Order: sequence, then structure tokens, then C-alpha cells
Amino acid sequence: MKMFVALFAVFAVASAIGDYHHQPTGAPIKIVHSESYHGHDGSYKFGYESANGIAAQEQGFVKNGGSKDHEVQVAHGSFSYTDPHGHPVSLSYVADEHGFQAKGSHIPTPPPVPQELVDAYAKAASQPAHHEEPQPHYAPQPTYKHY
Repeated sequence: MKMFVALFAVFAVASAIGDYHHQPTGAPIKIVHSESYHGHDGSYKFGYESANGIAAQEQGFVKNGGSKDHEVQVAHGSFSYTDPHGHPVSLSYVADEHGFQAKGSHIPTPPPVPQELVDAYAKAASQPAHHEEPQPHYAPQPTYKHY
């Protein structure tokens, strides 16, 4: 039984490796521009552009370097390409202590908040805060009889 499990595991790994070595179809695409820089202070910059119009660039740095509790890697970048329907797609992003924030015309956005709600929230915010002091709650104390 152990031999069967071992052979099955080897077969599964070999099959998975075969999937990762998938050969690309079509001719290789030429890189027409490429740059890369890595600084000793954690800063970096890279960018490339291919002959088919794909382009990407990113630059980053360490914010608050040396402050163990506040050190953050910051990255700013963008990429662009043409989708299969011929439409240009571009995306820019920032990644920092606030997370990853992406902007692009193809990214869905929520609908605008109706003006009635905006007005209602503004009115509620302009009202003085009304806080009721909580009334103390006294639980009845158990009575004990002494014999």
C-alpha cells in the first residue's frame, strides 16, 4: 500500500510539472525597451515595452527606513496593453501602508450615492451629538439567611 501511495505521489508531481512546461504558441515577441535599477536603500525602478504594445513600469522605495515599527515598502506603477477586441487598457496603482489601490477605466466602480442620501448624511452630521448617559443597572442582591 505504501508503495502504491508513493508511486501515485510521484506520478501526480510529474503530471503537475508537465503542465507548467507548456510551450507558448506563436512567434516570440521582441522587447523594444527595458530598464532596471536596484538601490542599496531598498529603492528600485523597472520598466519594459514589447513590440506588441505591452508596457509596464514600477518604482518603489522604503518609507520610514530604519524605523522598525513604521518601515513600509511603497510602490507606484502602471501597465498598458490592447485587449483582444482592440481596446486599449491601462492601469495605474499604488501599494503602500494603505494597501493596494488600482485605477483604470476598465475597473468596475460603484454607482454614485444618490443626492438625497448625501443631503441626509450632511444634515445628520450637522446635528449636535446627543448622548444619553446610561442609567446604572442594579441587579437585586441575593439575601442570605443566617441560622
